[in-house]
Order: sequence, then C-alpha cells, then structure tokens
Amino acid sequence: MANDYDSQLIESVTVRRNRLTNAVLFGANPHQRRWLDSVRLFLFSVALAAVVAAVCVGISFVGNLLEEQRERQQQQQQQQQQQQGSAAYQPAWNLHVQASPWPAHRTAGD
Repeated sequence: MANDYDSQLIESVTVRRNRLTNAVLFGANPHQRRWLDSVRLFLFSVALAAVVAAVCVGISFVGNLLEEQRERQQQQQQQQQQQQGSAAYQPAWNLHVQASPWPAHRTAGD
C-alpha cells in the first residue's frame, strides 16, 4: 500500500511538473498555443517562400544580364572580324590605285 501511494505521488508530481513547464514555456492555454503555433508556422512558411522566390528571380535576372552581355561581345567580335576581313581583302585593281606613288591626274578644269 505504501508503495502505491509513493508511486502515485511521484506520478502526480511528474505530471504537475510537466504541466508547469509547458505553461511557462508555451503559455497557460494549450488551445491558444496550438493556434499561435500554426499561425507562426504559416507566416514563417510564407516568408521563406518569398525569400526563395526573390533569390530565384535575382539569379534569373543576373543570368539574363550575363547572357545579353556575352551576346553583345560576340556580335562585336564578329563585326570586328568582318571589318578586318574586308580590309584585308582588296581587289588587285583597287590595290594598284591606292598603292600608286604618283599623284592623281587632274584635268585643267579642277
């Protein structure tokens, strides 16, 4: 009989201690605690989703800017190569006229 009383006393003290600990940590009303925990979790989830979306948009924006810059550089390089290629290729008759050491012939009317 004494052992039953002691074990009941120890159990009741343990239960009371757990209830007091929960009340200190989470508040007195457990229903309100559940509701607030759900709201906090929802708001945290929304904030986390917004941050993830912002990071994705930022990465996409930076990637797009880098791609456009790369395309512009390639276009400039192609234009430079075309200009260098057209300057290097000159017909033989055009070289003769430009390479002539004599001044151009002028008529008396000039």
